[in-house]
Amino acid sequence: MVGIKNTLIITFFILSFAFVPIAGNSQLVSAQEETKTEAANTSQADTSQAESSQTEIDPEALEALKDMSDALMAAKEFTFDSEITNDRTLDSGQTIQYSGTMATSVKRPNNVYAKFVGDSGTREVWYSGTELTLYNASKQFYGVLKTPDSIDATMDFLIDNYDFTLALADILNADPYSSFMETTTGGLVVGDSIVRGVECSHLAFTGQYVDWQIWISNEDPALPYKFVINYKEIEGGPQYQAIFSNWNLEPKLSESVFKAKLPKDAVKIDFINFKKEKEADNNEEK
Repeated sequence: MVGIKNTLIITFFILSFAFVPIAGNSQLVSAQEETKTEAANTSQADTSQAESSQTEIDPEALEALKDMSDALMAAKEFTFDSEITNDRTLDSGQTIQYSGTMATSVKRPNNVYAKFVGDSGTREVWYSGTELTLYNASKQFYGVLKTPDSIDATMDFLIDNYDFTLALADILNADPYSSFMETTTGGLVVGDSIVRGVECSHLAFTGQYVDWQIWISNEDPALPYKFVINYKEIEGGPQYQAIFSNWNLEPKLSESVFKAKLPKDAVKIDFINFKKEKEADNNEEK
């Protein structure tokens, strides 16, 4: 291999589109804020009007989202499949859409397994409660991180130190409602809709960094069947979409599901801890 130390740059894995920023996270695109100075020049009148409209959230939308959250919170373990599409904006400004499928297994409070197969290749992630393993099957590289002992704490750990989190982290959260609403400022019920034959309520929300929509089953259990994020602070306004299917709230998952299974010839490489890198750069500047 080239170089003294093999280093895993996180985007190497997360460009699979399976691992993307979450809708409710306040750090989602904070790095983009400094590049958006033009927005700050909007007239005071327009700003006040926008803020007024964004702070209105339809109680029916909140109730539907809470019902979905309660259904997921009640499930001690669950599995689901998702069809994912994700936009990338090229340097030229052109937007390209990529896609793939992902199978996810969750066992609360501290087990997750997901496998993504798509345009960028195959990626797998295992979280066992003590460590997280990411594997790029297409390149046969993998990385391992020691982690906190819960899904929520691990998500925070990843975003704080490595600038990424797992796909659909809001749904995996122990309290999806609180996670979704963390930076949400407005919301409404769009109306009834059908997703893959399932009658759903279509909800739309606005937030500080993203706008997002979710389609929730009208029948019990109130599970999500479609999820869309629009990253309005990122140039080109890319969109992330997931369509869910094959929900199982009683899968009886064994512990072996969450233990990494790697080929013998897979090459282990390290993650870059962006928090430490930034601290080191700040110390050098002093």
